[in-house]
Amino acid sequence: MLLSKSPACFVSGLVLCLLASCGTVLPPAEQAAAELKGDTLASADVLLKRAGSPTGSDDEAAVYQMRAAEIAWNHLDTDGGDIKDIRQLNQTQQHALRIIATATEGVAGNFLGDKYQPEKQFTHAGYSYRVSAAIAPRPGVYPLARLESAKPAREVKRALCQNWHAEEGVGAPFSPVWKRPTDPKLQRFVSSRSYLEPITGVLEFGAPAKPGVPRQASLTGYDPTAVSRVNLGRTGYPLAADFTAPIVAQTADIKEFKIALTGLIHPGALDSKLMLLEPYDPKRIPVLLVHGLNSHPRMWRDVINDLRADPKLRGRYQFMIFYYPTGWPISYSSMRLREELAAFDSLFKHPEKMVMVGHSMGGLLSRMQVISPDRKLWSARFGRDADKLDAKLPPNHLTKRMAMFSANPGIGRQIYISTPHRGSGLADLSLTSWFIKILSLPTTITSALIDIPSNLVSQGTLNSVSGLSPANPLYKQLDQIPIQVPHHSIIGDRGKGDSPDSSDGVVPYWSSHLCTAQSEKIVSDSHGAYDDPEAILELRRILLLNAGIRD
Repeated sequence: MLLSKSPACFVSGLVLCLLASCGTVLPPAEQAAAELKGDTLASADVLLKRAGSPTGSDDEAAVYQMRAAEIAWNHLDTDGGDIKDIRQLNQTQQHALRIIATATEGVAGNFLGDKYQPEKQFTHAGYSYRVSAAIAPRPGVYPLARLESAKPAREVKRALCQNWHAEEGVGAPFSPVWKRPTDPKLQRFVSSRSYLEPITGVLEFGAPAKPGVPRQASLTGYDPTAVSRVNLGRTGYPLAADFTAPIVAQTADIKEFKIALTGLIHPGALDSKLMLLEPYDPKRIPVLLVHGLNSHPRMWRDVINDLRADPKLRGRYQFMIFYYPTGWPISYSSMRLREELAAFDSLFKHPEKMVMVGHSMGGLLSRMQVISPDRKLWSARFGRDADKLDAKLPPNHLTKRMAMFSANPGIGRQIYISTPHRGSGLADLSLTSWFIKILSLPTTITSALIDIPSNLVSQGTLNSVSGLSPANPLYKQLDQIPIQVPHHSIIGDRGKGDSPDSSDGVVPYWSSHLCTAQSEKIVSDSHGAYDDPEAILELRRILLLNAGIRD
């Protein structure tokens, strides 16, 4: 039949067939329009790949991503009902959710940092979308304006934490970089890295648009510690979440050992700081974690990771950390913590009483927030000269602030982990005595010593390590001063099961035991028992008890 046609027609048809098989036959706009017309999930996958082309503009990429998400949206059930588990969905619908999540990762980049605008319109090749990111503030929702950037959680390397807590659902989990608050009073409690709070972006479409009118969509940032379900249209779905990625992404490069050692040997080079790990919420109970000797707050990463992700604790607590150079004297570090808490209480006036968790020496700092020693510590330190020195020094003198104080009424419960309530004999070993000599004190402390008669104080016995000696008169006094809140103990026995004759390798049982504790948990671990799975489970039990939640 072809031979019966004229040679010109045959050649013309052959050329058109050849051009049709070539990807560059259509002008770019026409080619884009043809690609965007697809309505299958396979075509949506192609659009996502095209959106990643480095030659495309932001608008072009966003349109490809939005169109891919729109195609996938049409394959979902959005007319009503309640999906309990996305694994119940068929493969097509699960595929559609993955496409929308990937598209959300791309589109979200247009609303972060300097690019943020409450609403943007993206137009290309005859397709137009108006996306709103200006979500009215409400519990569980974070405006994207608060983010500097956001890395897809799936791109964060699975490392650092013992467990990885993620949940399947709708939306795209991110590891965000939060903008620091501009209020100087609030900045005091936010580190240079800002918050370690997770966020999940959810893209939702409005009704189909009329011809020539942009399709409306919204991009919402959800707090997965507060929200576990969202609606797509009128259908409820579980929210996707990744609780671990932000902890890993934001702390993996911290030189923990270097900072800890500097804080021990050269404590004047650093300063203390109480830090929020998430935006403050007055409806959540604060949990403050205080590290021990020669350590750093990053030691709490597994504790925070496991407890924050727990479904029963989620949204009920907000985690905070306190850093202090551990070469400081124990009483001085306790005073600095007291001052930070006073500033925190003044700013936030938190209605929920705080839970404090202290490891090792951090437990001593915590304990000294919930006692009212009157003059007991002062008299024990200065003996017969206590009254004379009290009269000589002004009320705000450093030594008085360190020794005379009242319990903080904003603290409701304490948990002590491997805490030397009566000191540790390791502080008296000859090697330790040599090490003590190389420790230096900051000038804020040494300058205050000028006001103290030389026969009443020896600078070499003031640092934290020497202060852990059981001979320190502080411990005898602490035993006589009531702890004014419910408290609990977690103690390691190195797996020997020999309590009360046990030791965690640093602190013996006789020092870490408190007969006034509401509970005492012995775990099969050493002095670093804070991140032992048994210890974390015990922390969980106590936090459930504190919140009045039945397990």
